[in-house]
Amino acid sequence: MKKHTLTFLCSALMFTCLSSNMVLAKAMPPVLTKTDFSVKVKDQTVGLGDRWTPDIARKIEMPVEGSFTGEVPFDGAQYKFFQHQKAGLEIFSSNLWWDKAERSVDDYIVSQITLTAADSSTPRGVHVGSTTRVLNNAYGDGLVENDSGTQWVSYELGKKVLSFEIKDSKVVKINMNYNNGFSE
Repeated sequence: MKKHTLTFLCSALMFTCLSSNMVLAKAMPPVLTKTDFSVKVKDQTVGLGDRWTPDIARKIEMPVEGSFTGEVPFDGAQYKFFQHQKAGLEIFSSNLWWDKAERSVDDYIVSQITLTAADSSTPRGVHVGSTTRVLNNAYGDGLVENDSGTQWVSYELGKKVLSFEIKDSKVVKINMNYNNGFSE
């Protein structure tokens, strides 16, 4: 009798621990990866850090030459930024970190992606119009900030930031960019 009771208690303890781990695993948000900082536009994936080329611009039907927006400080240096836009999508290209990477000063990368239309989504399926519940299920709890009446939920991976503007419990804007250490 004592042997069966001990076996039962050990089994019960083991199943309790296993079920606790299963609950814990479900509650933990998935880890961000490089892919999370990309978007698919017209069957073409565009991500932060990708080279900005005429071929990419043509495939997503964006102007390759953008409007010069200025020089922005990053890591103690100034880099040139250009804005490329069409309805629902805005991309900033820059020569960010050309001097620290093996690139020419005239090589530009995708430095920011902003979505304001529901026709594109993140790799995890969140799009403009998604509910905060869908956002939390896909990414977990992020850093919530209220800036002048605007609510943002953000996630970071290294210098990359993925932000969602929330209004009435729905995503109204998605922004992917590099953190330069300054508040905008």
